[in-house]
Formats: sequence, structure tokens, C-alpha cells
Amino acid sequence: MGNENGVPAGGQAEQGRGDAAATPPEILEHGVRLSAEPDRVVDIAVDGRRIWSFRTGSEARAAGADGRVVVEWAPPLRRRLRGTAEISVHESGVELARREFHFPGSEERASFTDRDGRPLVIGPNGRLMLSFGDHAESMRPLLDAAHRVLAVMADAGVHGFLAYGTLLGAVREGDFIGHDNDVDLGYVSAGEHPADVVLESLRLQHAFTRAGMRVERYSGAGLKIWVRDSSGIARGLDVFGGFWNGERLAFLGELHTPFERSWIEPLAEVSLAGERFPAPARPEKLLEVMYGPGWKVPDPTFVFEPGTDARTRLNRWFRGIRVGRNDWDSRYAAAVAEAPPKKPHHLARVVHDHEPGALVVDVGCGRGRDAVWLAEQGHRVVGLDFSAVGPRYLAQESAERGLDVEFHSVNLLELQHVLAWGARLARTERPRTMMARHVVNATTKRGREGLWRMAAMALSGGGRLYLEFLGADEPRAVEGTELVWEVRPDVIAAEAERYGGTVQRLWPYKMNFYEVPPRGPVGEPAPQGYRMVVEWPGKGTA
Repeated sequence: MGNENGVPAGGQAEQGRGDAAATPPEILEHGVRLSAEPDRVVDIAVDGRRIWSFRTGSEARAAGADGRVVVEWAPPLRRRLRGTAEISVHESGVELARREFHFPGSEERASFTDRDGRPLVIGPNGRLMLSFGDHAESMRPLLDAAHRVLAVMADAGVHGFLAYGTLLGAVREGDFIGHDNDVDLGYVSAGEHPADVVLESLRLQHAFTRAGMRVERYSGAGLKIWVRDSSGIARGLDVFGGFWNGERLAFLGELHTPFERSWIEPLAEVSLAGERFPAPARPEKLLEVMYGPGWKVPDPTFVFEPGTDARTRLNRWFRGIRVGRNDWDSRYAAAVAEAPPKKPHHLARVVHDHEPGALVVDVGCGRGRDAVWLAEQGHRVVGLDFSAVGPRYLAQESAERGLDVEFHSVNLLELQHVLAWGARLARTERPRTMMARHVVNATTKRGREGLWRMAAMALSGGGRLYLEFLGADEPRAVEGTELVWEVRPDVIAAEAERYGGTVQRLWPYKMNFYEVPPRGPVGEPAPQGYRMVVEWPGKGTA
């Protein structure tokens, strides 16, 4: 990950605190109690393998009278502690405590692997991931891909270089960081206006696509190229764009800082896993603004905290098409390695009953449970979601089962996504229908316009869109989150009709706990559920 700073398995390289072992940590079923010294980096191992690291100052609760705090297990760790597990606590590579437990839920030993048996760890962002440290032997395709991407960039007149965690590993260790899980490249555009930087990034995207690469755009100047390592793991190769804003370097992810141009160009070289790669002229200067003055000391808990000014500027310049994406990825990531419930939502049953044999496009499919259920009933299904993380588990499972369902990441905020998918769906076999459960509650007005435009294209010649949403005359945020909020039903109906649809039916329904937990702000009424069916006319009809 671009802003990830890690260490190889076995703990930090720096010397441990002399008094850490004097008061050994106490390992509890729900966490660990230890002395409340600030900035202690502690590793938690399960059956001898490091799974999670934390910093006491950020994870601990208030200290008790004895000066000790309790740090509860991270949610992904807690969910995986089923069966027998030996938990040990380490600091600076030194074991401080060890204890074996039998947790309810299994008679086997606790497993921290994916479905293919590959070891998982918890990254600084709190997600389970396949780290480089556990898969060092499979890096050859990533090195080849990095060389190839840099060559395509050079042919396009763009001078790329190693960035973020990849640059950090190369400069500090001459290799990939053990707790990183992707490759980071960057470049500084010749353009002097954000619009020119976006156009250049679009040209790069087309160049990568022509070269046969699988590319995903996640901002106006940020791209991810997907590469499979030799063990079959899909790894992201991020390409971060930047430009000179006066005497400041504006650089994705989150940099807008005074910087000398001579610290970037002419480019130098560094060694990564025994191979030479381009790097900024003064890589230590870039690493210092990315990771702070302590960048030379490994820290598996590091999380980049950008300044408000930097984030605000870069959001305005480049991230209008990515509103909420990180939050949705994080929401799904906590359970991405586990199967979702198999029971479908009621809207899927409604679509199945009223659209027999139709191709179903599930917009905002989430983890994909409805899409898979509809495929099991004999439909051909296309699941689309803003987040590529949500349907990852069921995408693999459904492919293994041979179900007629496919999943794709689609951004309703991005016009080229909307037009491309609208045209693609319009050319599929008929009959076809669409469903969108709570999508209008979870996107902006621009995102709703993308939904209507896609539906108008996909259902041209006759077809229906089944909507389910939370409605109110005076909309509120739902469940205390900014990700989901109520909408006015009359506004949604008017928007659909503005894009050529006819509202066949709009009605309130009573939600049960399974569909959406009926929770609103304390003391206020629960959200009201609505369903709406919109039809686009067939050929020859009014």
C-alpha cells in the first residue's frame, strides 16, 4: 500500500525498552494488558507467526490505577480466534508473554489463512492481507510488471520512479518491505494545471490498456494495474501522479508540500530485490515528507496522517469521482475473507418472481449475495459495485462453482464508466432488468444521475429497474454514518422520469431487522423503506 511502512516478520529492528520485560504483559481472551508507556510498538503472534502489530498510544484504553492498559484484539483477529491458539506478545523481536487458549466455535486450531491456505496478516489499515513477507518467493512477476509499466510510461514521455512503500523498501532495505502488499510507482507531470494532469493520466491509462494491462482508475491522477504474482495472488501496482504547484509538490496520495525540483530530477537509481529501478534524485527527501523524519526505523503500525490542507486540495483537484470509496472498501474489507450470509434480500426474490429468465444487473451488489442467489435460480447475472473489495469472496467462489455471474467495479460518478457499461449492457441478450438496493442512499446526486443514465441506456427498448431505498421528507444520515442517508421519494421519482423512465409503482414497505437494522439517531424514528419500479418504454411505444 502506498503509505504503508512495515518490518519483516520477527518484530522491529530497533532495540527494545529495557523495562518492557520487567512487567510482563497479561494475555486475556479479549486482548492484552500491558504497561501504558506511549509509543510502544507491540507484535501479536498466533502459533508463532506475527499476525498484528499495534502502538499503545493509539490502540489502548485509559490506564488503570496500576498504570497498565488493556488493548482489545483488532476485529479481524477477534473474528478468526476460533478453536485452539497459542498467543504470544513480542516487542523489538523479544517474546514477552505466551499463553494458549481454546476459543469457542471450532475444535481445530485457529486459522489465519485465506481459502487457498495462504497466510494472512492484519495491515496498518486494519484489513487482512497477503503480505510480501509471507510470499517473498513469488515477487518475480511484480518486478517484471514494474519494469514493463515504467517502459510504457517512458514511451509516453513520462518519467516514472519508485514511490511510497516500494521506494522505502528499496532505499532502507534493498528489497520489498515484509509487511507491504503492493507496488508503488509515481511520476511528476509536466502539466501545471490539475486538468492537464488528469488528461495526461487518461493518456497513460489508454497506453497501459493498449499494452494489455488490466487497469483500474481510482482518482483523476491515480491508477491501479492488477498483476498476479507467481503464487496466483492478485497484487496492485499503483501509479501515483503529481505536479508542481508553484514551489510545492502536489502528489497523490496526500502530499502538498514545499519541495525542491532538483530533489526529483534528474532521476537516480536504487536497487530493489537485486534489480535497478529509477528513483527521485534525492529519495531520502521524498521519504521524509511521506513518512516523517523517522522513516529509517521500521514501524509496522505506521498510518499516514495527511494535513487537512493537502487532503482538501487533492480531493478538489482529483477525487471528485471517488467520494466515499475508501470508506466502503474499509467497511467490506473486515469480512472479505469470510463468506457472507446465503439468504437473499427480499428485493432479489421480487425480481426473480417478476422477471423470469431475465438477465439481471445488480447495481450496488455489495458482497454479491443477491447476485449469486439469482444465478442459482437460473438467471444470468452481472454484479456491479463501487467497491472492488465487497464481492471478492463470492466472485472466486461463484467462478469455482461455474455459476453464470460476473462481478465488476463500476463508478457511477465517472461518466466514462456509466457510458461504457450502459452501451455494453444495451447489447446483451433480452429480456434484461436491473435492481439497485439502497444505491440512491449511498451516492451523491451525480452518482444517481449516473444510475439513471446507465439504466436508460441498458433498458432502452423496454426493461425495468427495481429500486429499494430509505426515504423521508426531511432526509437524515442513517445509523450515524455519512455513507448512507435518506432521500426524498418524490425527488427520486422525478429524477427517474427526467431520464425517460416511467414510475410504474412507488410504495412504502415495512423493513425487518434482516433487511436493514431499523436504527436512526437516538430518540428519532427508524428509517422508512420504499420500493419503486421504473420502466423504460419498448420500441414502438409512447
